[in-house]
Amino acid sequence: MKQHYINKLKSSLQFHFQWNASRLKFLTNFITSIIISSTIRLNRIALFINTEAKSESNYRRIQNFFQKFKIDYEEYARFVISHLPEKQSFYLVMDRTNWKFGKSDINILMLGIIYKKMCLPLYWIPLNKGGSSSTHERKEVLETAIKMLGKQRIKALLADREFIGVNWFRYLIEEQIEFHIRIPKHVKSGSLLEKNRKTVTELFRHFKENVTVDRRKQVKILGYNLYVSCMRTKKDYCIVVSNKDNLNSLEKYQLRWTIENMFGAFKTRGFNFEDTHMTALEKIKKLIVIVSIVYIWCVLIGLWYNETVPIKLMTLGRKRKSIFRYGFNYLTAFIKKLLDGNIHNDFEFNEVIKILSCT
Repeated sequence: MKQHYINKLKSSLQFHFQWNASRLKFLTNFITSIIISSTIRLNRIALFINTEAKSESNYRRIQNFFQKFKIDYEEYARFVISHLPEKQSFYLVMDRTNWKFGKSDINILMLGIIYKKMCLPLYWIPLNKGGSSSTHERKEVLETAIKMLGKQRIKALLADREFIGVNWFRYLIEEQIEFHIRIPKHVKSGSLLEKNRKTVTELFRHFKENVTVDRRKQVKILGYNLYVSCMRTKKDYCIVVSNKDNLNSLEKYQLRWTIENMFGAFKTRGFNFEDTHMTALEKIKKLIVIVSIVYIWCVLIGLWYNETVPIKLMTLGRKRKSIFRYGFNYLTAFIKKLLDGNIHNDFEFNEVIKILSCT
């Protein structure tokens, strides 16, 4: 009976990944091990991935997977898109996450897609350097999303101050991709003549604090006529530019925080991704695929379970748990029951499998 349920779980992946039976079994076991252990450290996962084999043997199998198996990243992107409503458009958000292991810089450029105020990882590339990404690297990531999703289904691109530049803005404008990108407060606006230019904050310094201001007329920023919105606080300015319009531009930009929450789930609030001892970029790229599948499962289950049993609220109205954590806790208990052969509610089990497989 236990094997029956595990096979059902494997079948939920089989709909999306055209891997052979052995690889699908490995993927299923790897995913359940991440959920049970709450880590992506391979030596820990080796203790759970196949309890009938020695951990040393499991560890060698894991290493063999990351060394030799080739993953189709577009196949993964199709897996993500299959869980989204058809003919609906979405915001994309671009950001970087990085950490150090020893002397090695681990630097990932990530593009996520926002669904029900949750960011799902869509495509990414490891950067073979520290620091910011180039226009070429950003285009590679975004063009993959355009290929897989279709330009007509992209509402807009959201990004922080790092993702500006003359060539980058030119590309987005020429491709007619709407963007809402925050710019640093020291960026100059106005004429191309240096003596006639002034910092963009000068446009808003006379307005009150904590008030959203949308300039109706376009302003020349980095050589392009862009719409500008701003909110000034005591400490800083939040200035967002757009090539289409600035209707609710700041509200749209705020959705960028969904990718920060996703990175938090990958790291200290979920899978402790920074604990990995991997430094080979291609291996890290593969590992992100598996962690992303687990994360998406947690989000989908969290959204579903929250509709059935709403997350309790704290005194000030905030949820006690995030949607990710709600789904993660549910899946952890669910997988434990599955591995112990204690599934007694077939209706619940089938509902979970239906959500995970998107059938």
